[in-house]
Amino acid sequence: MERATARTYNQGNRGTKEMWWSMYGLKNKRPAALTMLLAVALLAGCAKSDSIVGEQQPSPKSGNEQVALQVWGDLGNQVALEASFRLINENFMKQYPNIRINYKFVQTPESLDFGLLSNELPDIFYVQGNKTTKMSELARNGYLLPLDEYGFDLRRFPEEAVQYGTVDGKLYSSLPAFLDTKVVYYNKDIFKRYHLSPPRTWDDFIALLEALSSRGITPISMPGTEYKERSWMSYVLMALFAHDKSEALMNDAPGVKLTDPEFVEGLQYFRDFAEKGYFGADYVSQDRVRWQLSFTSGEAAMIVDGSWNNLLYENSGVNLGKFYVPNREGKRIIPVSYNNWTTYSVSAATKYPEQAVQYLKYLNSREVQQLMGDATGMIPILGDIEPSDSIQDLMKYDATVDNFTTVMAHLSKRGMDAPTLYRQTVLAELLTSKLNGKEAAELLQEAVVYFDADP
Repeated sequence: MERATARTYNQGNRGTKEMWWSMYGLKNKRPAALTMLLAVALLAGCAKSDSIVGEQQPSPKSGNEQVALQVWGDLGNQVALEASFRLINENFMKQYPNIRINYKFVQTPESLDFGLLSNELPDIFYVQGNKTTKMSELARNGYLLPLDEYGFDLRRFPEEAVQYGTVDGKLYSSLPAFLDTKVVYYNKDIFKRYHLSPPRTWDDFIALLEALSSRGITPISMPGTEYKERSWMSYVLMALFAHDKSEALMNDAPGVKLTDPEFVEGLQYFRDFAEKGYFGADYVSQDRVRWQLSFTSGEAAMIVDGSWNNLLYENSGVNLGKFYVPNREGKRIIPVSYNNWTTYSVSAATKYPEQAVQYLKYLNSREVQQLMGDATGMIPILGDIEPSDSIQDLMKYDATVDNFTTVMAHLSKRGMDAPTLYRQTVLAELLTSKLNGKEAAELLQEAVVYFDADP
């Protein structure tokens, strides 16, 4: 494969972003037609997802002015989050009755970009911290309100969680309280039928895949059309085989390259699993719904999904088991990132920065975080949050490492989006045998080392 591919990708991606930011900077006036289109789209898509809010009386806690804050929530996770945020917002407005929260589940990558293009960002919207390059782009281009001068108490949070919300030494978001990882959920009835057990070593895991495949059972459901969800299995493999090297890259250690054998091995296994039929016959065209349904209906014996969906599978009717894939030494090294369900930023253009910051401080509180943990069953990173009973088995692992998208985001230079190259291009071509592990690693390495200096 030509080595110019990564260079062309970066040039095109950087050129698109430079044009994007120059055409639609913060100071540009929004086109009237575009603004009206946005308003119509939001009204049509959000009517059913507003939080219950009412007119409130002023309170000395945050001034006497009655204000309404527009908040965008994560549309893709509305089912999991709607009940929690309804209660969070009601409790907040009881404590601060002069602040009204208009919370709408409308945010997607596309709606956020549309809000930027039209200068119609809400007062508050969720961000994903250092898991992607998006928050740093927004901060560096003046779209986010810096939070340092507002007196956030960050003493409860580990340094890594603070860094999640920090860009160039400044805080830009509320902080995460939970850990996300990737879990193998399995059907105990299928395992029992064929006298199979969860693996204790990597070799056990390979033997398990072979045993299921040889019996005509899809070992692992794979959503080939979904660039995020198809990454989950790859995260597991990269954590197992490139744990130390990934940590070294995150710590900016010299001499480590993405073409090192550990990265190549993890990428190659992802291709091998597809070629050997471990993802079934129709994984390339399988979407998110079909991916989960193939597991819950018993067509596939296992599914690799996020810990945040633990309660979904607990309540699916499947005789459910869970495990983390072990490495060759039997250690369970899991890929992790911080959960973004309570990490929000304030628009730099908000008319009510003090009140918006008060909402972010509330999201940082133990009260909110315990409520969220109880409702969603996530893995807490803070010692004062009690984990729910449903996740006790998910807290049994030996080591953690940043998931590979976070590693790629860390390696991305300004104007370049290596995580997108990894998830949308490299993994797709590994799944379809257009790249092998070595070629994939070379493509990623060239992407992160090649860039033009800013003019």
